[in-house]
Amino acid sequence: MEDSCPANSCSAQQAEAQRFRKQSKKIGRKLSRRLSLITKVPNIFNVKFTGAEGHASGPQKMAMAFADETVGVQAHEITVIAPDKTQRLVTGSSDQTIKQLLAGLVFEFSLEQPGYYLGGSLAEIDENSTIGFLVGDIVIVQEDLFHSDQKHENDGRYCLTEKFIHEESAYVTCLKSAKELYGEPMRRMDILSGVEYDLIFEKLLIVAEECSIIVKELKSAVENWDPSVAQIGSLFSGNFWDRYSDYHDVHRHAKELLREKSALDEDFVAFCVQRKGAAKHSLRHIIDLPVSGLYIYYYTVIIYHSPTLYYGHVSTYT
Repeated sequence: MEDSCPANSCSAQQAEAQRFRKQSKKIGRKLSRRLSLITKVPNIFNVKFTGAEGHASGPQKMAMAFADETVGVQAHEITVIAPDKTQRLVTGSSDQTIKQLLAGLVFEFSLEQPGYYLGGSLAEIDENSTIGFLVGDIVIVQEDLFHSDQKHENDGRYCLTEKFIHEESAYVTCLKSAKELYGEPMRRMDILSGVEYDLIFEKLLIVAEECSIIVKELKSAVENWDPSVAQIGSLFSGNFWDRYSDYHDVHRHAKELLREKSALDEDFVAFCVQRKGAAKHSLRHIIDLPVSGLYIYYYTVIIYHSPTLYYGHVSTYT
């Protein structure tokens, strides 16, 4: 006669087995994350406390000295896309800053305000970070100084619109970099759940896309500029401001989530440090941009200098 077990006992065993499998899977994911982060620890340690060495505090200098003894100064070959779109291989030592490494390239192309960006995410690079964080990355170098085309140099609205396009394009690039630099990698590694990812990034990326549409429309307006009929304010529709309103509604909750994870999730903290690397802006900085006074000021000025004004919408955000 075959052995049998009561239904309740079998159900309990099955539930326990299921819980064990889930727990094992969770532990496996956590170990995978840890191993991935551990491989980056030398770079995290080196660059976390760097910048211009003259600006480092006492504890930072001690950490840098310890890192040098532990890891040693190493030679690195960095792939660079020059302003003329050619690809270069530039070799430097791990204690060099990006600014020092690429000084020759800046001189070669007579760049007045050089900008350094990570290939892929297009995140802006902090020029005072050391190059150890750039191993395996592509660096894009370009001129960031605004230059007017001077087609309508006596038309104040035209000049203002040109400048706004330049600033807004950089703003959109920064917002969109959050997804590639932080969002998608953290979701793939289960550092953020789907719900957490949506809370931090969904509305942010919608704002970025709406601003990207505005940039395209402004560029079209500039290309076909007629001082007697040009209207800029009409491009900033109610839908545009609604996207900002939606973001304002979730921003506080996203900040609370970041504070909670920074306090309780060491994997999240380590990953943010590693992913920021040589990037100029942290995740916290990027999610604050759409609610900063600077960009609201730009929107207010560009609209108030247009024949079509939207006082009601602007006053909501000032």
